[in-house]
Amino acid sequence: MRLNSMTIHDRCGGEMKSLDNLVMLLFLSITLICMPATATEMVGADRYNLGEGEVLEDDLIVAGGTIMIDGDVSGDLIAAGGSIEVAGRVDDDAWIAGGSLFIDGEVGDDLRAAGGDIRLRGSVADNAMIAGGTITTSSKSDVGGDLNAAGGSIEIAGHVGADLSCDGGSVVVCGTVDGNATISANDIRILKSARIQGDLEYTSDKEIEIPAGTVMGDVVYKRSEKKVEDTYSKTRSSIISFLSILLIGLLMVRFTGNTTIRVSDTIATQILKSLGSGVLLLIAIPLIAMILMITVIGLPLGLIVLFTYIVILYISKIFVGLAIGRSIVTYVKKEISSPYWHLVVGLIIIVFATRLPLVGFLISLIVILTGLGALFMTWKSMSDESKGI
Repeated sequence: MRLNSMTIHDRCGGEMKSLDNLVMLLFLSITLICMPATATEMVGADRYNLGEGEVLEDDLIVAGGTIMIDGDVSGDLIAAGGSIEVAGRVDDDAWIAGGSLFIDGEVGDDLRAAGGDIRLRGSVADNAMIAGGTITTSSKSDVGGDLNAAGGSIEIAGHVGADLSCDGGSVVVCGTVDGNATISANDIRILKSARIQGDLEYTSDKEIEIPAGTVMGDVVYKRSEKKVEDTYSKTRSSIISFLSILLIGLLMVRFTGNTTIRVSDTIATQILKSLGSGVLLLIAIPLIAMILMITVIGLPLGLIVLFTYIVILYISKIFVGLAIGRSIVTYVKKEISSPYWHLVVGLIIIVFATRLPLVGFLISLIVILTGLGALFMTWKSMSDESKGI
């Protein structure tokens, strides 16, 4: 399937049917991190292979059980699957999520990877951000810019062209870092083969022995004030949470675009009314579900109402993110009209805003209630239109 235009259209025969499909989209397992405003190849298959010598002149978005990229992708690569191997070349950014990830080829710009077992044996021209259970960069690997890694077990054996940042349970450095290194872990080892050209700052429960000649700059030790596992867990949880809501939002825009965008329009034009409606619904829906569940006959219906309510609360920030992103992107760069980019920008802003000290929880609550109210108002408006009111 090829997407050559960013025009959003309803694929289900109408906006009301599109609205009904929003919840179904939560169970799709395709990872879409961003959607460029250019020609894009979209593939879903149990097994996908871009063969050696093949050149894809578009961006590639692929989801499947086993994914092998042996050829060249001229644009961005967005891949999600059980096992992913990139042995060819990606000219621009690579966004990869899966169980086992093997990056043996070349990434022409940035790498973003999340998974269980991640092994980098190729090259990344610019920055790399990696989160996973086990992260290994081999002696042949090369990251031209910064490398940021968060994982349970991390081994850095390759070359890092700028700064290194590691946060995990155990970290081993035996490669070369041209810039500074910042490490936070319970178990930290700097091997004799390591070369850190800048400063080393590490945080752990105890000081470590650093072989002579491995750190060219200053060494700063900070004692852990809290368990590193908590930091790693929160970091990983935040990344997974962001990628999950972004995935669902992009799917919603892709397959129910008219409805999703219309809800965001409601927020942009009636934000206070949306917030007020959300407050009322926050109280009313659980009460209705509880009343239904009192009776044996109404129990299944009450559970369905409660489940739907939880799902809607979860996706409500998508509508707010789309509205915020569109306002900012349109103001800064009017020629970017893609709702996908609007969503990415908006959700990033929401993530940072909801993590602010003291006010973060309040902002999160306002976002959820506004999205909830706007969805209800849009549904009511569409329902009235379908009845000819």
